Amino acid sequence: MNRPTCSFVKPVNLNLSKDAPDFAVYRSKNMRFRNKAKPETLTAFGEGHEVIQPPEWRAGVVFASPHSGAIYPPDLLARSNLSAHQLRRNEDIFIDHLFQSAVTAGAPFIRALFPRVIVDVNRAEYELPPQWHALIDNSGYQQPTPRAAAGLGVVPTYLSEKLPIYTRLPDIKDVSRRLTRLYHPYHAALTGLLETSVNRFGRALLVDCHSMPGFAPMGSRRPDIILGDRFGTSCHPDTLALFRQLFTQAGYSVGVNYPYAGGYTTSYYGKPDEGIEAIQIEVNRDLYVNPVTLSPKSGYVQLTEDLRQITYDIVASAMPQALAAQ
Repeated sequence: MNRPTCSFVKPVNLNLSKDAPDFAVYRSKNMRFRNKAKPETLTAFGEGHEVIQPPEWRAGVVFASPHSGAIYPPDLLARSNLSAHQLRRNEDIFIDHLFQSAVTAGAPFIRALFPRVIVDVNRAEYELPPQWHALIDNSGYQQPTPRAAAGLGVVPTYLSEKLPIYTRLPDIKDVSRRLTRLYHPYHAALTGLLETSVNRFGRALLVDCHSMPGFAPMGSRRPDIILGDRFGTSCHPDTLALFRQLFTQAGYSVGVNYPYAGGYTTSYYGKPDEGIEAIQIEVNRDLYVNPVTLSPKSGYVQLTEDLRQITYDIVASAMPQALAAQ
């Protein structure tokens, strides 16, 4: 598989102009501007991600948790009016622990160590708001995506559409550094795992693991599990059917593609015709976490056990002998 990282973003050595589009509006409403801001440090995140290899890689499956990073360094908190507890509401809390049974099942597991408020690896690297447009190669860039324009892009500036993260925006050099040191290495490692899977097993299935708020904005409870296959484009129909069956048999209600059809990762890597499938799993946080304290509740243990069996079944179904029997 030859799938290079998107090249829309270019490293630059520029200072963010105070006259950049929308910058003055953001600053007047949400920020304390400092002419000589101290460059942020990313050392708290180490290499930025962790790849946990199984004792024996048994099938062409890779599990990923891109949003479960829970390190909130003082440098980040000093730039925000939000507490670490508030910022964690944007985190796929405990998902890396819930799905780590995939490793003992026989599949590698990659997880981001940084929180998505630092960098969201489930966004394209060019999803940047106008004030950081200098990072984008204009030959391939037209307009910011709606998410990027709303501050919900690859380097988020809002926790939600109405809740700004920062009192002082990151410098454009900080944004470039986050992409270089965190975003690109994560995707390089993920690409390497998928390439190895294809070389070893002739195929790869990426299982991108997430969590979602328990209730929709209008108050209705969401299904226990939502599976996303980009409306039938990122994996084969029988793969989606298998996942749905496994969760249903375990007693969980399952929705498909609404309101989560899969993000950038599912869309970018999921190319069934090229031997690489991708499916997104959203787990309802109401099953396992207290929404106020963000601590595990009683359902956490049962969910962990159920996911242990489901991950084993996913890996077993993708083993060469299982595929040969189909």
